[in-house]
Amino acid sequence: MHKLTLFGAAALSSALILGGCGNFGKNADKPNREDATIIHEDEKAGGSLETGDGFGFTSFDLDIEVDGKDAIETEYKTEKKLDANYENRLTNTKLKDSEAMNEIGKLFMDILITKDTPPQEVIDKILKWYQLDSYSHFDLEVDFDDGTKLDINEVQ
Repeated sequence: MHKLTLFGAAALSSALILGGCGNFGKNADKPNREDATIIHEDEKAGGSLETGDGFGFTSFDLDIEVDGKDAIETEYKTEKKLDANYENRLTNTKLKDSEAMNEIGKLFMDILITKDTPPQEVIDKILKWYQLDSYSHFDLEVDFDDGTKLDINEVQ
């Protein structure tokens, strides 16, 4: 009887150890099995500040004129593929694709606009980013992840 109790305790201990430490799932041989990632629907369409790497919008088109001349052009789209263009004529900077995205990403993370940000606040944040005191024409069109749009067209 004593051997039966000892054998039962050993079998139970073995089962608990193997159950706790073992990995008998269908992905046991895959090296990245521990790196599960949750992907939200918004991220598939370009991302969202709340759900991932995105900025909360799928399209951002900015044109600023200073003294009646083109000064800033920033374009970001994620419809079928990422498309980014950045031109700042005040600093003689013209970038495309990943180089443009590096600069645009800094802008987006600094201004952090949402669909609820008041238009004047958006203008103020963008002017501050570009270190502009005034403009003659400010045109911004943003398509947010949820389908809402922001359209600012100001002439001074």
